[in-house]
Amino acid sequence: MNDKQHKVVKSIIMVTQIGISMIVPIFVCAALGVWINRLTGTQICFLIMLFIGVGAAFRNLFIITKSFYSSDMEKEHEKLKYMQELKDYSRKSPENAGEYIEITKKKRYPENKGPTRS
Repeated sequence: MNDKQHKVVKSIIMVTQIGISMIVPIFVCAALGVWINRLTGTQICFLIMLFIGVGAAFRNLFIITKSFYSSDMEKEHEKLKYMQELKDYSRKSPENAGEYIEITKKKRYPENKGPTRS
């Protein structure tokens, strides 16, 4: 399995996991709220449990997406750190500022070589 296929499979698994981890807490809490309403004879327990289920679902969503994008965030922080080091270097030695400008242009705006065939 090549890298592109691996990313597609990983994304499909993530979408499925997000769907399940959002639906399950909402339905479980709603069912528990209905059951408590029948025991106590009140109507407010269902709404309270429904809000708890929605909160748990969004908490699960946050945790899952945070772990999925952590490697991308690390790469982005490394790039930002590198750019900051280049800026600091160009401030300390202005005679080499031209090198900094050329490096940043290459990093930010790479040349478009057109479509490639694999």
